[in-house]
Amino acid sequence: MIVITSLFTTAEQDPDFWWHIRIGEWMAQNGRLPAHDIFTYTVPTHVWTDHEYLTEILMWLVYNSSGLVGISLVFGVITLAGWWFIYKRAAGAPFVIIGLGLALGAVAGDPIWGPRAQMITFALSSLEMYWIQAYLSGRSRALVFFPLVMAVWANLHGGWVIAFVWLGVAIAAEVIGWVLDRENPVHTRHLRLLAIITVASAVAVLATPNGLSLVLYPFNTVGSVAQERLIVEWFSPDFHQRYLLPFEAMIFIALGGFVLRRPTLNDFLLTIVAVALALQSVRNIALFVGAVTPVIINTYGAYWRELAATHRWKLSSPARPAFAVVTALALLVIVAATAIHIAGDINPATQDQLVVENYPVGAAEWLADHPDQCTRMFNQYGWGGYLANRFYPDPNRRVFIFGEAELMGDQLLNEYADVQFVQADWSKILDSHSVDCVVYNRDLPLTNLLVNRGDWKLVYEDKLAVIFSRASTP
Repeated sequence: MIVITSLFTTAEQDPDFWWHIRIGEWMAQNGRLPAHDIFTYTVPTHVWTDHEYLTEILMWLVYNSSGLVGISLVFGVITLAGWWFIYKRAAGAPFVIIGLGLALGAVAGDPIWGPRAQMITFALSSLEMYWIQAYLSGRSRALVFFPLVMAVWANLHGGWVIAFVWLGVAIAAEVIGWVLDRENPVHTRHLRLLAIITVASAVAVLATPNGLSLVLYPFNTVGSVAQERLIVEWFSPDFHQRYLLPFEAMIFIALGGFVLRRPTLNDFLLTIVAVALALQSVRNIALFVGAVTPVIINTYGAYWRELAATHRWKLSSPARPAFAVVTALALLVIVAATAIHIAGDINPATQDQLVVENYPVGAAEWLADHPDQCTRMFNQYGWGGYLANRFYPDPNRRVFIFGEAELMGDQLLNEYADVQFVQADWSKILDSHSVDCVVYNRDLPLTNLLVNRGDWKLVYEDKLAVIFSRASTP
């Protein structure tokens, strides 16, 4: 638990961070939610259902008081809280298996961890599954408080919809259990409370300033073909990428465990649904890890205990003071090493270097020095938030597109993709929006094409970005 904290508390690298804090600042200053897009010149009339407004305000307050270091620490703690609930779901297993399981899950989710709003959904999802498991096993009725959690969750992040998936899994498991064993009154009792919690949670979701529009938001996002086509985190996992090998291994380890020991209905259904979600979209790997890590630990832990009982292995030994002292010293070293690693990862110098390496800092300086040029830019999608944060509210520096994909809409996303991939209509799209400059990565098909066109002129270039200005406005 100590070591894996270093995977959660990292430098800020989410391109959406920049517009999150800018709109958070805007809401704090204006005392209301944005009704329409305020950052682009392309879709200023689009209605903005800000599903994570409360998170953005809190992010701005943290950033304003403690900078990016504060953001990294806060989200590190939030992610670690999610892992605490994962640990609690598996606390009865042998400690070695718990340690190995937690390590595997943390590494499998490494592409997802970081200071981003999605970690709130991960943590609350882990809490929900912990409460569901505790209720179904007869250890606790804390699940009755879950609708209150949902009321807060719905104001923090649009991922609240996943809560109904986990409740649905529990209900399905109890229905199957009732069908197979109708004499057992436990299933009926469980179903009654789960149904009440589900209905109460659905009502609690409406306790937001967005009202019914919040209900539609997750489904509009999931149903967007344009987002699945354009946005990397919505892609299905590419198992040719080495960083996804731990996730792939985790799938096989989970299913292999079911061969060794029969799982509970809830664990089996939870695993199948979580695998399906993760195979649909890379961003769901965090949810998969949260759901399946305790299942793996409990399955192999129970199998190990059965094996030990069969062979009469001794699983514990008398307390040894010398060993306790060595362990305490080792823990001090581990804590110190982890703290040093985290401090090196999130220190301002490292963060500033990452910003320079990943965002058009130099190009933005050029734009600031030439206020009369490039008044309708076509920008790279991932840079939209950075540029919006840098220049808002300058009306001559509105961006073409930024990372709130549902707000942008499928039409604009498709137009952006056609330009990015240099489809036949790319030039007409730029003309239709009166684009007078392109702020983009160097050495990509679009920018390589512009180099050889007489109607575009290279006016800025560095190792990361280029700016092309239109030689004559259409």
